[in-house]
Amino acid sequence: MNNPTPAPSRVSTAEIADLLAWARSLTEAGRSADPDQRAAYQAAKTALLARLTQDPEPTQYPRTVCD
Repeated sequence: MNNPTPAPSRVSTAEIADLLAWARSLTEAGRSADPDQRAAYQAAKTALLARLTQDPEPTQYPRTVCD
């Protein structure tokens, strides 16, 4: 029996904020940042971006006067 790939969960603003805070802490640490933490950050960023691009129902923003 084929198991379908589960749909990616929607990315929350909290997840994006957490990832940005993590990036900021790595930037502030500079060269002294733990290589394992850098690798973990890159993996988390890749996973989050993949979920963003696979979102089956992207948010539709209302048209503005400039559109």
